[in-house]
Amino acid sequence: MRAPIWTNKTFWACEMTLVSKSLVAIGALALVFWAGTCVSPAESGPQIRTVIEPGIKCRLVESHVVRYIDEPVIQGGNTEQVQRLPAELRYFSDLEEMRLWLATAGAEVTSVYFQPSGSEVDCDDYALDLQRKALADGYILSFQVIRGSEYNAFFKSKLPSAQTLHAINSAIIGNNVYYIEPQTGEVVFAAYLD
Repeated sequence: MRAPIWTNKTFWACEMTLVSKSLVAIGALALVFWAGTCVSPAESGPQIRTVIEPGIKCRLVESHVVRYIDEPVIQGGNTEQVQRLPAELRYFSDLEEMRLWLATAGAEVTSVYFQPSGSEVDCDDYALDLQRKALADGYILSFQVIRGSEYNAFFKSKLPSAQTLHAINSAIIGNNVYYIEPQTGEVVFAAYLD
């Protein structure tokens, strides 16, 4: 048997058959699509489908970012602003350090307060003033109220018998407690702790 001989005419006939079959298939698909849209009922708004996947979890991760900004400092003249930085508070290391501080703080010199008429300056004002000075210099100095009889037993200077209470300061150095008379700067040993 002999193999068929393809001629130019036969080739174009095959090609046309393939093209026409493709066009018929595309037309049939378009007809099916059009028929589906005519049969389905018209809806009034867009259709939205919500898909929820319960397996997805999220968590909030918080992070802090520190940024350093270099800004030029303008050198100026004298300013009248004073910035006070908080000091790290500590107890006096020994009795000599406390005595030196009292001398520089002016506790050995009696202060005179000028108040408006009608307001009284008494022992608690001096004790509070010395405590403020100590805190400003970074020392812990307590405000203490004692009975007049106890005061007279400790200090050289004596209180009048009519004065039942008196305000002083106290300091802890190691295991020792010292009383300080803020008006004169006198320091006396008060108690041993432990």
